[in-house]
Amino acid sequence: MHPDGQDHDQDDPLEPAEEQDLLVVLKLSNKMMGVATERMGSEALADQLEAAILEAGVGEYDGDEIGGGEAILFFCGPDVDQMIAILHPLLKRAPMCRGGHFVRMVAGPDGEPMKKRLPI
Repeated sequence: MHPDGQDHDQDDPLEPAEEQDLLVVLKLSNKMMGVATERMGSEALADQLEAAILEAGVGEYDGDEIGGGEAILFFCGPDVDQMIAILHPLLKRAPMCRGGHFVRMVAGPDGEPMKKRLPI
């Protein structure tokens, strides 16, 4: 029973949707942390993508991780497909995104979550 005295169903459509994660993975020029211009470029790109996601109201930027030859930008929101629809055109135009990809979680054959890679 909820503190307001009413019995609330777990599938209440007014409850916020479960957040889904979306990663944007960009290749860097070396196996370490790339070069300074790539790191600055990924920061500027992240700012642009964050603004687009927030303006569209489909999610939020959740930070980044740089290393191992990749820059990974983390996004989360209620609908990964909506986030991809907003991000994809912006990423296609950015030269540093060549060879990059999205990573999203999907249900595997056994019902367990697994990573699915989608090219940019």
